[in-house]
Order: sequence, then C-alpha cells, then structure tokens
Amino acid sequence: MADILKIDKNSVDSQDSENMGTAEMEKPSSTDKYSDRRYSSEEVADIIRLGLQEEISKAANTIDHEELIAIGKEVGVNDEQIDRAVHLLQEEQQTRDKEKFLWLRFKAHVAVFLGVNLLCITLNLITGMTVFWAGYVLLGMGLFLLGHYAGLRYAPEFVEMAMHRTRLYAQSKYQAIVEDDDNVGFTIGDTSGLMQTEGLMFIEEDGLVIEHQTIDGMLGLFKTSIKETEIPLADITRVKLEQGFWSSELVLHGRSLRTLRHLPGRSSGTVRLKINRQSNRAAQNLVNEINKRKQP
Repeated sequence: MADILKIDKNSVDSQDSENMGTAEMEKPSSTDKYSDRRYSSEEVADIIRLGLQEEISKAANTIDHEELIAIGKEVGVNDEQIDRAVHLLQEEQQTRDKEKFLWLRFKAHVAVFLGVNLLCITLNLITGMTVFWAGYVLLGMGLFLLGHYAGLRYAPEFVEMAMHRTRLYAQSKYQAIVEDDDNVGFTIGDTSGLMQTEGLMFIEEDGLVIEHQTIDGMLGLFKTSIKETEIPLADITRVKLEQGFWSSELVLHGRSLRTLRHLPGRSSGTVRLKINRQSNRAAQNLVNEINKRKQP
C-alpha cells in the first residue's frame, strides 16, 4: 500500500513540473511583446534618458565625457554627433542663464518701482492731497516698467543688447574720467553740512586755477555762480596729497592769509580739498608738477 502511494505522489509531482514548464514556455517575454513596435527619435531619446536615470542616481549623479562617448557608441551615436550635442546643450544653458539674469534685473526694477512709489504716495498723503503729484511719478515709472517687461517678454535679445551697450558706454565714460590727468575734481564741505562746494583745479602757466561753485548739501537745487580763483605757484609754500582709507585730501598752504582768501573752507592760510576718487591720479600729478616747478 505504501509503495502504491509513493508511486502516485511521484507521478503527481512530475505532472505539476511539466505543467509549470509549459506555462513558463507559453508566457510571452518582454522582447516578444514589443518586437513589432517602431520608435521615433524622440521616443528613443526619452527611453535612454529614463533608463539611465536610475543607473546615474546610484553613482555620483554625473558622468564624464569618456563615459558619455561610450554610452553613445552603444546606441549608435558617433563622437562628432556627441560633441555637437554637447555644444548645443551648452548654448541652451547659456541662453537660460541669460534669461534668468534678465528676469532678475526686471524683478529688481519692480522692487525699485514699488519702493519709490510707496514713498512718494506716503509723502503726498502727509503733505496733503491738494495736488496728487505722486501720480506723475507712478505714471512715468509705470510706463518705463511696462516697456521693460514688453521688451523682456517679446524681444529679450534687444533688452540684452541695450543693457550691454549701456554698460560699455558707462565703462568708456568712467575710463575717460579716470584717465584725465590734467583736471582735478574736488569737494569742500562746511561744518554745518548744509552747504557744499564742488570744483575743478588745474595748472595754467605759472598759476593754479581753481574753479568752484557752492550748492546746498540737501537737494542740490540752490547753486551759486561759478567762481574762478588763480593762485600763483610762488605763493604756495607747500602742497601734499594725503591718502586715506576711503578718500584722499589735497592740502594747500598759502604764503599768507590773503593767498587763499577767496576759497571756502580755508583756515589759517590752509585749505583741505577732498579729492574725487576718479581724480586721484590727476591730483598726484598736480602735486608732483607744483613741487617740480617750485624747485630752484
């Protein structure tokens, strides 16, 4: 009886194994399932990209150029095509960076627009609403902001070109001012801080010519007429340029109290002129020239 049961069990196990083998053979593989389908170039690129995402995420999330070429060869892409694709990708990245930079500048413009107009409207409300002058500021800046947005939205290349040319023009003007070795720009502030004198000085023949104009230090709206003072170099006993951390000062010492009497800010026959940053080189040249001419 035990032998009969053993034989029946073996026959059942054999039959189950044959059924499982038949089922596995009849189950379609993934290759057979998609064997008749055709893929476009875009689909091939997407499939490869999605297939590589999991593999790349396991590593350092980047691959070098040699690995990129090896992957390209496996899918039938030669070195020249890969180099061209890399170049196009770099150009696209540069374009995206430029657009991002332009939009950041526009956001800064919006912030300035909101801040200035909020301040103007607040001042208008405090001083009285008889005349809504803040509306003119709002309208003018709003039109400019609208033009900025329209140019950035529909013609970003034009906005970039305009910004580039403006930057070059500002750099050229600043460079021209910096390289001005003849004229020295300066300012003189009074003790109250309400008035300020701006001027220009240069050497003409045997004298130091100083042109200056006094303006109010708050708004710069009230100005005096331009005055010119000529000081003979022989009446200047000493001149020096004191370099500071933030700015520099040119110190003139006159032979007598009458020498510098027409200049504002004078004290005991001495005047201190705060030199504009772009005139530091010109100021040093002027000091050297005066000391050279005073030598016997």
